[in-house]
Amino acid sequence: IDEPRENEDTRRCASLNAYGSYLYGQGRWEEARGVFVKATKVLPGDDVTRKNLAVASSACGLNDEAIEIFADLTARFPDDASLHNSYGLVLHHAGRLEQAGIEFTQAAELAPAEYMYWHHKGTNALAQNKTSTAVTALARAIALPGAASVCYYNLAMALGAAHETERATMFLQKAIALRPDDPELLVRSVRIMNGWGRRATAIECLRAFTRSGRRRHDVELLLSELLADS
Repeated sequence: IDEPRENEDTRRCASLNAYGSYLYGQGRWEEARGVFVKATKVLPGDDVTRKNLAVASSACGLNDEAIEIFADLTARFPDDASLHNSYGLVLHHAGRLEQAGIEFTQAAELAPAEYMYWHHKGTNALAQNKTSTAVTALARAIALPGAASVCYYNLAMALGAAHETERATMFLQKAIALRPDDPELLVRSVRIMNGWGRRATAIECLRAFTRSGRRRHDVELLLSELLADS
């Protein structure tokens, strides 16, 4: 007799989750959280909803609520790498860097072929000034299929922190090459290269952008500045 209600609640919860996820993706975190709260009232024990609520709560600065939910979820599903990764992001966001690092390590060990877990482990280690750990984890990330430009960028930052600026510059160039239509990344990376004393490489990166026929005022201005100082 209760089955139709259960199915109706399941559909209602799924619909709310989908809408909340849409709002979250739009950066409307408080609205999204409100929708996920409604969904938890429809199906209080639904773990997907609880995870979504925790992520949205973290984005709204409600760290204690988010941490409490994820602590429970990871305890009940200890072999779920994605849960450990999400818990790590919440902890990192809350400033609990060491605890976050434990979760990222767990995620990477459970799913070693996922580059993003190694990336998060590396950036967390870098935030803790654990440079060697950061370099190792981020190097593992870029060795895996699908590694994004941000992985190369953050590996460069870790190598820069280790004073290995020649290698770091190479990885900044790779990050730029993977995002050729991202002038903000180009300008930021070039300023870093120049700060490392790699001005010739920095200038060449800017010239490559302008040779492609693209026009961007901040790129042209920075190129002029560097040429004037050469």
